[in-house]
Amino acid sequence: MWLVPDDLVHRGAAIDLLGVLEARDDTVRVPAPEVRVGFQEFRPTVELAGGIGALPDWARSSLGVLDPDEPVEPEGPAPTTKNATSVAERLLQVVGEATSVDHADEPLALLAASNWLRGKVVVICAWDENDPEDIASVVTRLTAHSKERGLTPAERPRVLVAARLGDLPGWLLEQVDSITTKVHWWWGACGRLDTAVVASRFQRGRTRAPRTEFIRGLIAFEVLVEVAGPDLLLADCLASSWDGRMATLGEQIDAFKHTDTDVLLPQRHALRSGGDRPAAELRPAWMAGMVDLWDGQVRMSPALQGKPGQGEEITALVWRGQNRALTPLIDGCRAQLEKQIRARANHTVIAELLREHRVNGQGRERSTL
Repeated sequence: MWLVPDDLVHRGAAIDLLGVLEARDDTVRVPAPEVRVGFQEFRPTVELAGGIGALPDWARSSLGVLDPDEPVEPEGPAPTTKNATSVAERLLQVVGEATSVDHADEPLALLAASNWLRGKVVVICAWDENDPEDIASVVTRLTAHSKERGLTPAERPRVLVAARLGDLPGWLLEQVDSITTKVHWWWGACGRLDTAVVASRFQRGRTRAPRTEFIRGLIAFEVLVEVAGPDLLLADCLASSWDGRMATLGEQIDAFKHTDTDVLLPQRHALRSGGDRPAAELRPAWMAGMVDLWDGQVRMSPALQGKPGQGEEITALVWRGQNRALTPLIDGCRAQLEKQIRARANHTVIAELLREHRVNGQGRERSTL
C-alpha cells in the first residue's frame, strides 16, 4: 500500500506517478467506478429521560426557540454516493475471462484463478473509489484465494493500493498482514536532489556569469534549496521570483501562500521524530503537504504563517546553505594555494620547515608549517 498526503493528490503529482507505473507491461489498472447517486432519508429523534414533562420551568424556552414541545421536522434526504460495481467486478471486466472454478459467483476467486493475472500488479486508485471496505476486501481476500489455489508468491497477483489516509477503513492499517502486505508512507520520498532539480531554473543563465556573480548565484541556489527543503512548491516559487538577495528572501517566503493554512501546527518536540512514517501528531500537517522527512530531518515548511521560531529557523537554514556552498570553494582554494607554494618555494626550505619543531611549555611538539 502506498499512503500519500492529500496535497500530493490535489496537485496531480500522485496521479502522474500512477501513470508512470501503469505504463509497465506487468501492471493492470482497475478502472474508475461508475458512480450511483442515491438518497438516504435522515430523521433525527429527540428523546428526553422522563419525558418532556420532566423538564423544570427554568429549562423551558420562554422565547419559543428550541421549544421541546414543538415537533422536530425531519431533514431532507441525505445524498449518498455508491459504486455501481465492485473493484473485483471491474477487474474481471478487464481480465475478460471467467474460469470455471469452485464458487464461481465469487469474483475474487475468479481473479485468483486467472492465468492472465499471474505475476501482474493490480493497481487500485483509492481516492477514485467510494467504498473503503470494498478496497480492504480485495487487499485481504485476493491473497487468501491465491494461497488456496497453491500459487507460489511469484505467481500470485499483487495488489498495489494508492491511497490517502481517509480513503481506507481505520482498521486496515492495524490488522493488515505485515508478511504479505507492506505499507509505504510518502515520508522521506523527496530529498535534496529533488528540491535541487525543481529549483534548477534559478541557475539558468548564471553558469557563464563572471566569477563573482557565479559565486553569488551558487550561494543563493544552495540557500534556496536548504530553505525550501521538502516544500517543492515553495522551491519552484523562489526559483522563479527570488532575486537571490538575502534581504528579500523573507519577503518572498511571506508572499507565498499555501492552499491550506488552517492546519494545526505540530509542536516542536514532534519534529524530532523520524522513522518510516509520520508520527500521529504530525499527520494533519503531513496530509496538507506542510511537513516531511527531508535529508534525515523532519522539516516543516518555512512558509507557514504563525510558525513558532520562524525567523530564527530561516536564519539557521540560510547559514547552512551558505556553508554548503562556500566550504568546497574554500577547501579548493586552500589546496590550490598549497600547490602553488610548494611549486614555487625552495625544496630545501620546505624540508627544513618540516623538520623544525618547537616544544611548548607543556612538552608537546608543534610543527612550524
